[in-house]
Amino acid sequence: MSELLLRTAGTEGMTAVSNIFIDYFMKEANGEFVKVYLYLLRCLGDQCMSVSVAGMADALDHTQRDISRALAYWERKGLLQLEYTADGELRGICLTEPEPPVVKREPAAKLTIQAPKPERAKIVIPKADNVIQMDSRIREHQYSADEICLLGKDSNVQEVLWFTERYIGHPLSPTESNYVLFWYDGMGMSADLIEYLVEYCADQNHKNIHYMNKVAMNWVQEGVATVDDAKSRDVSYGDLYHIVASGFGISGRSLTAGEREYLDRWSSFPGELVAEACKRTTLKIGRPSFQYADSILGSWKAQGALTMDEVKRLDENHKQAQKRKFTTAAQPKEPAPGDRFHNFNEHGYDYATLQKLLIQQS
Repeated sequence: MSELLLRTAGTEGMTAVSNIFIDYFMKEANGEFVKVYLYLLRCLGDQCMSVSVAGMADALDHTQRDISRALAYWERKGLLQLEYTADGELRGICLTEPEPPVVKREPAAKLTIQAPKPERAKIVIPKADNVIQMDSRIREHQYSADEICLLGKDSNVQEVLWFTERYIGHPLSPTESNYVLFWYDGMGMSADLIEYLVEYCADQNHKNIHYMNKVAMNWVQEGVATVDDAKSRDVSYGDLYHIVASGFGISGRSLTAGEREYLDRWSSFPGELVAEACKRTTLKIGRPSFQYADSILGSWKAQGALTMDEVKRLDENHKQAQKRKFTTAAQPKEPAPGDRFHNFNEHGYDYATLQKLLIQQS
């Protein structure tokens, strides 16, 4: 195939990109991250453009979470520095001059023998949703100092540990580090997915490593293997998940596989009906019950009530029927034949005639 001739018709309105970025950084980066970096260069060349996380999200059709992840990634790569206020709010971005990565070469005469990488602990994910049992098994696996040393040479491990520490807000304890290592080495989660997991939990004000671990195990059970899988999972349930979680007071955990099956069935109902079913369930039996709420929704659907107005109509009809039943039950009954207060045969006497006979005889 012949070579292509590349040229431009002008130089106005162009953004300069460092060749070092193209040669050394671009090919290893996520495509979304590259777009964020290029957009920052574009903004840097036009002082009239305002820069904000929300603005970049709108311009690139990303979420603000995606923008934050991209900024954190490029900061780790040394291409920018993020500046924060005392309250931890992002206030500035300083783009640095890209530099080629330093490649360390061993002397030719020196032979380096790499120690074998420790085998990843194998997990058999049970079909039952027994999170507590799985969690106890994971805690039993403690990485030795040698394993940690070997894993620490992996650049991906270095990144996820740094990222997790940044979001948790304090240096990682041995237990916290062990969990992160297990997600990557034992559960086979990618570095990108772990970063998304940590950010996902932190955005919901859950920075506890044990909470993050439960979410990680649920994702593995659900077959979540990439960031796109995790995002699709969030979108598929969307507001319905928050409605049910709020109605049943569920917090600190993800839904089990069985509970998610109910959400799949309820997706055809308006959110207000699902919320009402959850509310009536807790008021009636005093505890959350997906099965009971499902029976309420099924009853409404069978009676053709698919809106709150129609449900209110059913409630009013039921109320009137109960009122009529109570009124009928409260009315006095006519004495039945053979009643113990009226169990004799009446005689057909003419009391006026009897009175005349008595007078004549007197």
